[in-house]
Amino acid sequence: MSKGLKFQSPRWWRGGLAIAAAAMPVILTGCASTGSGAIAESNFDASSDFIVDAQMRGRAVRLKVDPGAPWFVLLNGSVAKSMRLVGTRSATMAIGPMRVKGKTRSEKFTFAGTEARRPVMWLKGEVVQGADGVINPAHLPWDLVKMRIKAPRANEQQIELPMRFDKERGLYHEYSFGGQTILTRFTLADKLTTATGAAASVIAKRRNGIWKGDPFTYAVRYGVTRPVRRMVLGQPLSVNGFVLSKMAVRILDDRGDYRLPVETLPVVTGEEEGDEDILILGKKQRRTFGAPHFWLMIGSDDLSRCSGISYNNRTGRLILSCSLTDPTAV
Repeated sequence: MSKGLKFQSPRWWRGGLAIAAAAMPVILTGCASTGSGAIAESNFDASSDFIVDAQMRGRAVRLKVDPGAPWFVLLNGSVAKSMRLVGTRSATMAIGPMRVKGKTRSEKFTFAGTEARRPVMWLKGEVVQGADGVINPAHLPWDLVKMRIKAPRANEQQIELPMRFDKERGLYHEYSFGGQTILTRFTLADKLTTATGAAASVIAKRRNGIWKGDPFTYAVRYGVTRPVRRMVLGQPLSVNGFVLSKMAVRILDDRGDYRLPVETLPVVTGEEEGDEDILILGKKQRRTFGAPHFWLMIGSDDLSRCSGISYNNRTGRLILSCSLTDPTAV
């Protein structure tokens, strides 16, 4: 999970879009959408790979909808190149000690006839397969955005979480636990649920977290891999009713002086050098950890207990329709 974005320019101006009070029905390729009463609603499902069709600069673009996407509409580098986009500002995306450089600008999109100006960012390389980019549901011009994962089950309940959406962190829930605020994202793009070292330290101490298995590398996001290790919890963790029993801990990232469970952890022997668009901050020294950041990213393996996820742009709330127990608990 990234800690956020650092800009080398003045503050972004975010274009707003007023949704008409009497919403008209809309039709989107790959999903069924309806307008009902005063609420404009759009539906996406797994069969369409949660793709929304839009237009940008007169060209059709396919964007994958994901609540774990950043504040920017994030485009594949090849798409930005083919459109000859020129960045008006530079930005870096922080992923632990890694800094991925990108370019940004403001662009006008058309979603089923509705125009909306959105901030765009692109990195070198591809950020998503099978689409031109990713977009957060908070950037779609409908009051309610529904993402159906599978058919509902009889024992499901709804969990509602107040969310924040900002350019530094994207869409996240402020989860209070153990005297800390753990910034929590939900994503369909990443399989594993991951936590920074500091967040895992707080959770392990209060939920008897222990290691299971050896460390391995995992593509955290946007092509950046980090060392992680699986942690299982003696007592389940409840994020406002959503139960977690395990997570992959980024053992060398964002930990500060917070201690993880006592057991030998791997020693940093040197990070792989990236290309000119991936920077590594600081010296490669043993057991040096970045300042503590408290992040939890809930991935698709855990979200598979849910039949759907919805985001209400009016209320700023994420609604999960899920089984409250974790059938994969170890």
